[in-house]
Amino acid sequence: MLALLGATTLMLVAGAPWVLPAASGGTNLKSPENGRVCIIDDNFILQWNGSRESVRNVTFSAEYKIPGMENWKKLPGCQHITGTECNFSSVKLETVYEKIELRIRAEKGNSTSQWHELKPFIPFQEAQIGPLDVHLEAEDKAIIINISPPGTKDSIMWAMDRSSFIYSLVIWKNSSSLEERTETVYSRDKIYKLSPETTYCLKVKAELRSPRRVGFYSPVYCINTTEKHKVPSPENIQIDAENQVYVLKWDYAHENTTFRAQWSQCDSSCTCYVLNLEYLTHGRDLFFRTHLFHESLK
Repeated sequence: MLALLGATTLMLVAGAPWVLPAASGGTNLKSPENGRVCIIDDNFILQWNGSRESVRNVTFSAEYKIPGMENWKKLPGCQHITGTECNFSSVKLETVYEKIELRIRAEKGNSTSQWHELKPFIPFQEAQIGPLDVHLEAEDKAIIINISPPGTKDSIMWAMDRSSFIYSLVIWKNSSSLEERTETVYSRDKIYKLSPETTYCLKVKAELRSPRRVGFYSPVYCINTTEKHKVPSPENIQIDAENQVYVLKWDYAHENTTFRAQWSQCDSSCTCYVLNLEYLTHGRDLFFRTHLFHESLK
């Protein structure tokens, strides 16, 4: 009977990896293992290894410490977690270029495990560039592309790099992925040499050259180009500049035609400014000065 009881007790302990036998007759909790951090843009995720079999009523809590702090503080979003990961994006960091220390432990009732400490890390060095948001507008032989920079408008992770991103685009006809072509584009750009009334799909990723970092591709976006314009577009468009006077020139084969021009520019904060020049005369030259207005005032 004693042998059978001992075997039963052994089976209970083996089936609950987070609970270890204690010499005093109570229970000691096993510390979490393999703690790691995953950072994508401004999303901070703490992960650790869990047990293969669930242990009832066991939760996990984490603490953090940054330079200048004498004591550990509770990590926001990572208290009494029942799973094996937590989101601590709400932690208040003055900079992403200083080391941060994390530690995590298991809890059950009044019992706690030893702290499992992660290796100190610098958030910026661990951060990955996430998928981008892309907006498309179709023309007959082109697609206008607008790319939102990585992170949010108030991102602290990429605040110093917003104007340094390079965007790489892959585009293909929806009917044939074998005809892919890759281009380097600006955050607001136009993809030319397309066919009218055709479905095109594309994906975009952001890159930093220094430090070298390549982001995740955006979701695939598809759009149909419009039917072919009956009126051909101007060709050989050029801009000559002298002081603050700019001359826009173009070629056009047909007479008795008026033209409309638009110039838009987006700064590093993604604020766009637009200049509309409508109902231009029959000439091939347009003189204008740099006078812009904010798009919200249109």
